[in-house]
Amino acid sequence: MYLRKVLLLVSVFIFSWPLSGISQNDSKREAIYLEGLGSGIIYSFNYDWRFKDQANGLGAKVGLGYTAIDGVRVTTIPFAANYLLGKRKGFLELGLGATVVLLAQTNASAASSDPRFSGSGLIFNGIFGYRRVSSSGFLWRAGFTPFFTGDPAELFAPQLSIGYAF
Repeated sequence: MYLRKVLLLVSVFIFSWPLSGISQNDSKREAIYLEGLGSGIIYSFNYDWRFKDQANGLGAKVGLGYTAIDGVRVTTIPFAANYLLGKRKGFLELGLGATVVLLAQTNASAASSDPRFSGSGLIFNGIFGYRRVSSSGFLWRAGFTPFFTGDPAELFAPQLSIGYAF
């Protein structure tokens, strides 16, 4: 029941936010990108936007990732609040968020018979990285995603993204 409420809240948030396109001052305040590793665990497609009509400042992101490994389907829904510090093309990106992780068995393989490989969970994480946006809109991001799981083996993951800002 808790997971359904989280998914409903994320869905309402995504679909109720108006897409404004290119602003009159061409500030490129929205972006779409593919993120490898990071908060999407393996990879995720993300939508990112600023709350004000400017390229920096407070904003948010939400994404969706999917993979199937050894009989287990893994769906991830990362979401976060982030802040961009900088001007023009280069930004320091800082943020806090969480990732909804949904696990489902696809067959009776040895890995999927383990009860740890089914169900759902929420992993809290941070964002610490650099974002570069060219005047044409090409975007790349690189940084680290610290995970707050309590497991030292899952302390952080690198992240690398490419996409388009508009």
